Amino acid sequence: MKRHLCIDCGNTLVKAALFEGENPIADVVTGYDDLSPLARLVSDAHVSAAMMCSTGSSTDAVVATITPLISCKLTPLTHLTPLPLTIAYRTPDTLGRDRIAAAVGAWQLFTGANLLVVDAGTCVTLDVVTATGVYAGGNIAPGVEMRLKAMHEHTGLLPAVALEGEVPMLGYDTATAMRSGAVMGTVAQIESFARTVAAVTGRLKVIITGGSAEMITRHLGEINATVEPHLVLKGLNAIITYNEE
Repeated sequence: MKRHLCIDCGNTLVKAALFEGENPIADVVTGYDDLSPLARLVSDAHVSAAMMCSTGSSTDAVVATITPLISCKLTPLTHLTPLPLTIAYRTPDTLGRDRIAAAVGAWQLFTGANLLVVDAGTCVTLDVVTATGVYAGGNIAPGVEMRLKAMHEHTGLLPAVALEGEVPMLGYDTATAMRSGAVMGTVAQIESFARTVAAVTGRLKVIITGGSAEMITRHLGEINATVEPHLVLKGLNAIITYNEE
């Protein structure tokens, strides 16, 4: 069976997986300061095709690490890459490659459904894919940790607050009030956007990925969302497969 290598270069972390078919057989998550886990994943893996997407972070170190270890080309995902979706974005060259991959990954999982694809990472992106296979667009907002950091850095007295901790509906001190505001504000945004989109498209399937996906999903009251931690990587794998056919 063909073996695909998929790499997602995020703002702070590099995520990679080896695929045989539609599901990963091995994966790693590592920082840019230590790419040895990535090298170990690829070493002797006999990769037949490889694709990488980036949020804009420099990929030079990743390319330098991977290239000597594989016999195939490491292909970057771009707006010119043939896709199983139609891109309706007015400026496809500015569309985040991770957003493209996540949309394709969601479409592979739920082909024929109207989709809201949420990537809850450094930023929170909410993207819509129609049941006819059209990436219609979406929006971008600060992620939960970015909201907490902004409150601390742009005020005189609000403290630095860790993401981990209690998220009560009513904060009982400054830290829980800030964390609740950041988390529940993100939750409210997702729920409101889902309602607005569903009013136009009809029934909507919500898929969430990213570092804050589990936390956000626990607080979604009216949405039955699917958490898919490998969504971007699955999308890259689907794009490789699409271009092999």
